[in-house]
Amino acid sequence: KEGLPTVPIEQMTFTPGYDPEETIDATQIAKTETIVFSMGANRDQAPFPQYYINGKAFDGDRLDFHAEPGQAVEYILINANHNVHPFHIHVNRFQVKEMGSELSTEKYPVLKELMNFHPDAWRDTVVVPPNGRTRVWVQYKEYTGKTLFHCHFLAHEDTGMMATLFIGPPDVVFDWKEHIPLLTGMAIGVVAVSLILATVTWFRSESEESMKVYYSSVAAMNNLKSKTLD
Repeated sequence: KEGLPTVPIEQMTFTPGYDPEETIDATQIAKTETIVFSMGANRDQAPFPQYYINGKAFDGDRLDFHAEPGQAVEYILINANHNVHPFHIHVNRFQVKEMGSELSTEKYPVLKELMNFHPDAWRDTVVVPPNGRTRVWVQYKEYTGKTLFHCHFLAHEDTGMMATLFIGPPDVVFDWKEHIPLLTGMAIGVVAVSLILATVTWFRSESEESMKVYYSSVAAMNNLKSKTLD
């Protein structure tokens, strides 16, 4: 049929999007950012339990992270929970540089295998150990625009454990909810300045009125003097 492959899949040649010998050097890292996977247990809030990245549930209208094209970034992935969270980033590969857990590998032997990694291998997913951390390096080379990273457990990502990433010059988006303290301070400042100006204007008008009365009195006295001398 038209559009179907003309050779069997096992005979196809696949060309990787990156040079397999390519790597990221420590001198290329432009910044380090922390990504914390956590859970909430508020029984009065749906969904239950709640899943967060850096304390926030996913919002597609919010920009959580930003990177410049070509920039190499180090992410410290922290798992504050007693279960695992597979970290997955869209359209970008990364290298795992460190893994660790507060849990004992003697008590939990599976952690030894879980934390076995090659620092030069390219990956698109890595498991962040329970009560542990993973350090990864990623370089944003081939794609620009808005993308995502998230926990690769469907139940976790679909209930909030996902964040947005913008590669390139970020769009200017003003979310008033994130600037309530600033807006409140500005409003108080405007009210305070308005009150000061109103007070100064009132005192000035009162002063001018007093001067008019004073000069009127002086003029009346001078007129009276003139009549008396005449």
